[in-house]
Amino acid sequence: MLSKTLFLSSLVTLAASLTSWDDWSHGRVALQDVSIHFRYAGSGPPLLLVHGNPQFSLTWQFIGPILAENYTVIAADNRGAGDSSIPANGNYSAMASAEDLKGVLDFLGVNETYVFSHDKGVGMAAALAIKYPGLVKMLGMSEYAFPGFGYEEAAMPAPFWDLYANPQLAFFQIPDFAEFLISGKEKQFLQWYFYHMSYSGPTSMSEDTVNRYTTSISKPGFLRAMTGPFSSAAVADDRSFFTGALSSPSNSSNAPLPMPVLALGGEAGFGIRAILQKGLGSFSTRSEIDIVPKAGHWIADENPVWVANRVGRWLATDTSPLANLDLSWLTDKVTLTVGYFGTLGNAALGGLNLG
Repeated sequence: MLSKTLFLSSLVTLAASLTSWDDWSHGRVALQDVSIHFRYAGSGPPLLLVHGNPQFSLTWQFIGPILAENYTVIAADNRGAGDSSIPANGNYSAMASAEDLKGVLDFLGVNETYVFSHDKGVGMAAALAIKYPGLVKMLGMSEYAFPGFGYEEAAMPAPFWDLYANPQLAFFQIPDFAEFLISGKEKQFLQWYFYHMSYSGPTSMSEDTVNRYTTSISKPGFLRAMTGPFSSAAVADDRSFFTGALSSPSNSSNAPLPMPVLALGGEAGFGIRAILQKGLGSFSTRSEIDIVPKAGHWIADENPVWVANRVGRWLATDTSPLANLDLSWLTDKVTLTVGYFGTLGNAALGGLNLG
């Protein structure tokens, strides 16, 4: 067994060989009603990472560089998060976000990819897999319950509620109310949120990380956008979609999700095997379930090396790996055709003829 000194030395060596998150390249795609920002790095087969709320693609700042050693990693900011734009129609359903992800992949020329997702991003990634099953080769999901399959129960007050209760799920259902009470206290809110669902408390995230998330949701309109996927309207839409799409028994020849699934839960979060199997693993006949040690809900921050290695081992089980994706063509290439209009819809409203 490695001594603690050698172990720490190996981690330092690993970190030094990786491409720092802040050095990842940027990209942007103009879609019909949103402009989606994404970051990318690495070489190898494509791997799409889908974050949840209240985070943005910064979720992957530690996991991403490790996975980028063997994969071309694409990390998008969901609509209304990070540096993507806010949809004018207020649609934050998982299905709408799935179309955004499809738009990014189409833009990059990716017709088949691996996917790993977290929190609300699981719903978006699963909707992508359901709508475009040939696009998602393998689907990783973590720390989520689908509406119609346990989400609503998780949001209801219960006598066992303690440190890991989820009152924010109900609180966010009325976005205007949530925005009014959180506004001006964004950092305090996030500190409570991250502490409340973590394994080790405030030390789970650095001050810099919390500050970056605070800056993100403090931009005009972005606090309300952060609550958008939790709104009663979005949850109702998601429930209708998922109960219709995921109701087939997984032991049939017509499993809801035809691709292999990896379901992860933090040991202080959804890391109960029976819950993981019922909530995520039961939708595919080819599912693996595992519990992330020393982590609560925020698995990408609390134990990123373990998660990255576990995802890597799972992806390596693919007996016919995807071809490598080369995104070098994006370097210094002008790709936006709508300029300051931002989206295709705005360009049309402004009378811009895109030919």
